[in-house]
Amino acid sequence: MTLLETISAYAPENEQETVDRLVMLAAIGRGEKLLTRDNLIMHFTASAWITNPARTKVLMVYHNIYDSWAWTGGHADGEEDLRAVALREATEETGARVRLARPEVFSLETLTVNPHMKRGRY
Repeated sequence: MTLLETISAYAPENEQETVDRLVMLAAIGRGEKLLTRDNLIMHFTASAWITNPARTKVLMVYHNIYDSWAWTGGHADGEEDLRAVALREATEETGARVRLARPEVFSLETLTVNPHMKRGRY
């Protein structure tokens, strides 16, 4: 599924997701390159919550830049299939064998990123 198809098919759960979806669709419609970090204004990432089968426990990872625990996730790095990105990041960050509990996107958010240095770049 293309990025446009993925975001277009998503049914927002609330006003925040409705607005964020419109922002994403507008950027896609302008032809912005959103799948790599080359876009300094915005780019796509994908995340996953890893739970046990009973969904009573969650596996978190420590985020060095933000000095906090978080769910797994990372940059699309050119990959248009955000599900594949979420699975790749979950495996890379935890070493766990994971699968999607459901095939559709669970939520949409636009998030700000605090200024930081990474690999010698701002």
